Amino acid sequence: MGSGVRRRVRLLVAYDGSAFHGFARNPGVVTVAGALEERLSSICREPITVTGAGRTDKGVHAWGQVVSFDAPVERIQDLERLRRSLNSIASETLAVRAVDWAPDDFDARFSARWRRYRYTVLNTEEPNPFLATTSWHVHERLDVAAARAACVPLVGLHDFTSFCRRPPLGPGSSGIPPMTRRVLDADWSELDDGVLQFEITASAFCHQMVRSIVGILVDVGLGRRKAIEVAQALAARDRSMISNVAPAHGLCLWEVGYSAP
Repeated sequence: MGSGVRRRVRLLVAYDGSAFHGFARNPGVVTVAGALEERLSSICREPITVTGAGRTDKGVHAWGQVVSFDAPVERIQDLERLRRSLNSIASETLAVRAVDWAPDDFDARFSARWRRYRYTVLNTEEPNPFLATTSWHVHERLDVAAARAACVPLVGLHDFTSFCRRPPLGPGSSGIPPMTRRVLDADWSELDDGVLQFEITASAFCHQMVRSIVGILVDVGLGRRKAIEVAQALAARDRSMISNVAPAHGLCLWEVGYSAP
């Protein structure tokens, strides 16, 4: 038995979401939290439970996921050694980019002030095999200016009920979970070789929110819907307003912030 002295640790983690059934632990399937907990428990020689800043869905990637946990000091006095140990037993689909001590009251999820997601669209006639697992191939030409203009109504504090998949109510739950979120910024960028990138920053996100937003913005860019329909969908608070949810593999949790952006 150890001394019992424990400290909070913060990890910066990247992963290929196609290898995992989401972030949250889920018995019977491979998840990011489950993989990290297995490796940390082996290193620390006791059960370790982790908390993530974002509960990414199955197939969603991350470059800047933040994870926190408590661990016995005697087992991880050297943080760089811990990082190397984690990566030495990790697959190529998960990497620990940084390890730091954190204040005792730090929580990867609840201490976060904002999250930033990136969604990649390959807007070319032909597919690109090297981007197949990290982008949504849309072969019809998108009007990027129209898609960018449709982002404007999203910024600010809104009820995103139309854009969110409602979570199941657990035992003892009552009422409807609030879907109000504050979006700080949302915009499109045109990169090289037909790659388009949508980036959105918000205080928090609800289930399928970003993918639903990308779906309607792509419809606007293809001329299937009008930009004003984004504002109408927000006002309607009706999930049936969103008919096109972008696939998970184009989405990446890019960065999490713990101070004002």
